[in-house]
Amino acid sequence: MKRQAWRWGLVPLTAAAFLTVALVLTDGERAVPAHAESNAVTFPPLDQLVHYTTVRRGQTREHILTSRAALDAIKASQPVPVGTHMVLVDYQSEVLYRYLVSQKTGEGVDDWQFQWFWPDRSIKADENTAQCYACHQRSNRDRQFMFTFNDALNFK
Repeated sequence: MKRQAWRWGLVPLTAAAFLTVALVLTDGERAVPAHAESNAVTFPPLDQLVHYTTVRRGQTREHILTSRAALDAIKASQPVPVGTHMVLVDYQSEVLYRYLVSQKTGEGVDDWQFQWFWPDRSIKADENTAQCYACHQRSNRDRQFMFTFNDALNFK
């Protein structure tokens, strides 16, 4: 009886292993983890960034910030500088819920990393940053990975 229970115990383990593999997204040759991990993204000094647009969706209000240098580069049709932070400040029902920080980590158009942070600026590890990267890459590669590219371009 123990032997049969042990064999059936492998079924959930095998299913869990399969599910874990299925949750890993692939981007070309590299595997992208399905959940947030500490990475090269740093939390920026918010007081040095410019609030260039706000997006509203129901109870959600998102303030979008970046540096003046990034805005100037966008207006000049140049890549944003390496190290640039783009910050989405996420409010739910008018209460600060979290921050999404993307950071330009290299010279290439795809050299962006994403990280979610709690209001206390600690890493929010239960978010799927691979999904952020994949969505921004597919939809906005030619617009510096920004859904708010036109807002940045038109900001005075």
